[in-house]
Amino acid sequence: MLCTRAAARLGSVFTTSGLVAQQTYTHRVAAAAAVRFTHQCRLCSTGVVDSPGKTTKQTAEDGSILKRVLNKVGFTPNTKARLKVTSHLLYESVADKINYVAFFRDFNLPNTFNSWFLVTELHVWLLMMRSMAEGSETGEDGRFLRNCIVEAMWGDVNTRAKKLGANNPSQTRRQIETLSEQFQAALIAYDEGIMSDDRVLASALWRRFFEMDCDDYTQIERLVKYVRIQALMLDSLSRDQFITKPNVAWHDLDKCKVDA
Repeated sequence: MLCTRAAARLGSVFTTSGLVAQQTYTHRVAAAAAVRFTHQCRLCSTGVVDSPGKTTKQTAEDGSILKRVLNKVGFTPNTKARLKVTSHLLYESVADKINYVAFFRDFNLPNTFNSWFLVTELHVWLLMMRSMAEGSETGEDGRFLRNCIVEAMWGDVNTRAKKLGANNPSQTRRQIETLSEQFQAALIAYDEGIMSDDRVLASALWRRFFEMDCDDYTQIERLVKYVRIQALMLDSLSRDQFITKPNVAWHDLDKCKVDA
């Protein structure tokens, strides 16, 4: 349960110090290439890129034909393939751009795999919450995008965990299963907290993020403020900024101070 310190439960592999928290996300190159290709296809299909010597009518006809072809192969902005690319780019904004060292330093967290996961989990939950604003019903973009973000996270978790626990894969699998159970519980607690007042959110963060081991109330207050600010930032993003051309500018933890 969440009341037990995760570091003690996860054993020696995930609590090994010296983890490089800023490791580059493994899917970035593939995702970026897919985005470039999709963007080029979208420009062609909308007639932005014109060929010399063609009339407007010819260009429109060619664009229409190309658009129909792209629809069939799954490279239009609203297809599942495009949303899957977006999910990897959104997860990359966490794995590669969040300053994990600042979290470890300011909240007195050890530089371990478990601490990395706690920080990642918090930001992935924020992305999941914003995704659901694009549609929560089965078949809608929001639910599919949310699931793909989670899939991207677990892909990264598995890659990092295998590197740390290469000598004991069976133990690594068990520890990832434990993380999965904790992740599900954390989502419920964070959802309740964000929909309630700051006291409920603070309680959820104290139980999960701080693992019931924080007596400095200013740290908890600071993290509550940080979460609220990030949630407002994500809520302000348009569909185009969040899905079509992901542009998540996370606020720096250093700029989120608690007033004395």
